[in-house]
Amino acid sequence: MQEKKKRKKKKNIPYLGKNILYFCSDCSLPIVKSDICPKCGKKLNKIPITPPYDVRPATKQDIKEILKLIKRNFGVRKKIFSLDDVLLLNHVGSEDQMDEIVYYGNIIGIRRYDLVYRHWTIKLNAYGLLLIEKEIRKNWVIVDDGAINNILNGSNALIPGIIDADRRIRKDNYIAILDKNKNVIAGGIAKINEVERKKQARGTYAKNYVTIKNRTLRKIKKTTWDEVIEANSSIINDITKEAVQFIRRIKEELKLPVAVSFSGGKDSLVTLDLAQKALPEEDLKIFFVDTGIEFPQTVSYVKRLSKKMNFKDNLKVKKVKTKTFWNAFQKFGPPGRDYRYCCKFAKLAPIRELILQNYPEGKCISLVGQRRYESYARATADIWQNHYIPNQINVSPIQNWTALVVWLYIFLNNLPYNPLYDKQYERIGCWVCPSSNLAQFDLLKNNNRRLYKKLSRELEKWRNKKKLPKEYITKGLWRFKHIPQKIRNILTLDKKDLFIIEKRKMAIDLDDIDVEESECRVQQTTIIGSFSRITKFENLQKTLSMVGKVVNNNSLDFIQVKKNDFTAFLYPDGTFKLRLGKNNEKKLKNFVEKFVFSVLRTEECLECKLCFDECKTYSLSFNNKGLIVDPSTCVQCEKCFDVCPIYTITHRNTKEKIKNTVSEINF
Repeated sequence: MQEKKKRKKKKNIPYLGKNILYFCSDCSLPIVKSDICPKCGKKLNKIPITPPYDVRPATKQDIKEILKLIKRNFGVRKKIFSLDDVLLLNHVGSEDQMDEIVYYGNIIGIRRYDLVYRHWTIKLNAYGLLLIEKEIRKNWVIVDDGAINNILNGSNALIPGIIDADRRIRKDNYIAILDKNKNVIAGGIAKINEVERKKQARGTYAKNYVTIKNRTLRKIKKTTWDEVIEANSSIINDITKEAVQFIRRIKEELKLPVAVSFSGGKDSLVTLDLAQKALPEEDLKIFFVDTGIEFPQTVSYVKRLSKKMNFKDNLKVKKVKTKTFWNAFQKFGPPGRDYRYCCKFAKLAPIRELILQNYPEGKCISLVGQRRYESYARATADIWQNHYIPNQINVSPIQNWTALVVWLYIFLNNLPYNPLYDKQYERIGCWVCPSSNLAQFDLLKNNNRRLYKKLSRELEKWRNKKKLPKEYITKGLWRFKHIPQKIRNILTLDKKDLFIIEKRKMAIDLDDIDVEESECRVQQTTIIGSFSRITKFENLQKTLSMVGKVVNNNSLDFIQVKKNDFTAFLYPDGTFKLRLGKNNEKKLKNFVEKFVFSVLRTEECLECKLCFDECKTYSLSFNNKGLIVDPSTCVQCEKCFDVCPIYTITHRNTKEKIKNTVSEINF
């Protein structure tokens, strides 16, 4: 027997989990997880959606938006579906936000947020174009009979084959290609403006996007969400039992108290309800961190929910001052997707404090609403630990749930969800989070002008301070420290502007570091360098004891630090010299790194206190200028570095700079 060939997975498509979405054409119902219809018993086929298969229900606002896009693009006046129809949206990977539209088991096209023009666009596939065939009044082009077969075989629509076209067609418009009888034969992307067509005898008029070879439209039997919920109820109940048993088993095995990390989003809502089903009320605490940059609606929602779901007495809230985030913003600039320093002081540090305040032993199981279908980072395990909070064991009972399963659970159990979802927000979190797409920031602009203006003002201040180009804000480049290649490919960006953006400096930075070779055999090799500025020289006389023994020389106005064969000299103007004795590359790199980052940590400390809990000798504290260290108790264990956002996130390039410098030395 020949072995079956393995299906090759396409590159750059996130296969985060299985496709568990089926459709019963007889009952006209989407079914999750089971390939047998619970209503009629018919064998089902999967809906061929695109990975990562994280389908969700379209809200009424989503449906309004889709109908509006179809009308804007094709001039369709008739509503091809109603606000109560069962539409699903499948989030597809793109440079910003893109959704497949699933209409009663049929994929009818995609809506995509265009980064260049900063608005939503729509591209209907063959099925979608057939739905509006007789209603198209805009962006149409008629071709002669001789061009039809070529187009149906995938060829582009060429200028000589055009009989007539809508005068409003502009380059890059998505257009419907029709025959003489105004039947749709294809969808394409215009390559020229219609007003320019008659000036050209040859060339491509439209790039072929999709062809229509099968003109069969299945008659739609319309159903309601109540019918969908009822049909899937037994499946959701089985999934629920598994999750409840999982929570109970984990508690029994680990023998630790349990808390729910509640964010106000749909996933943590379901996790909370599962926890309440699994455990007695007295065994459960609910942690909510108000980061200071939460949506006001979310903060109000948590308060209302605590009363409605009877966990008001068990709700433990940690509020972070709003100015904490904006002070950090002024120091480091806006956080980025690859530069999320804010999560450490606005989320992780407060959770750590909540654990220490509520559990005498300082340890707990934390139930979180994490799902594998959200991202690569979340697709690994349902139990894990974060090294920033080693006293917390994270457990996700909904790790393998899709968004549709989550929503069906919410509908079935009649759970009150965050009202922001009805306004098309796909994710609920900090309103300034760089992980949000620009499409989501457009929602912020339309729904909460005050918050949007606040963000715009702060971005403009940072842009002016660092002399960055306007595109830094207008094209959403502030959301990245290093701009992804797919964003570069979509946007037309000047190389000089890119260099300026990606080389932006912090408030305090390691300006220069170099090896100073000695020609004398007796004299030691040294490393010299400088910081952009030093503002807390007095504090540094104590905090540098994290590196070695500090010798203050007030008469010569410098700080001397000694450790084994290494000696460092730091001066008030930010310059420094590191004298090297007998050493190896690993030890030297560690000494240079800890010296440099002790200075950076002192100068830029966010006062998040993550390092406090890591210090077993209680050597860390704050004065009116920030972080200080007690030299008499500090044992230089270096554990406080591993949880400091300054060391782990904000100065990643500095580590590389140190590594390259050390490697130049001839050991």
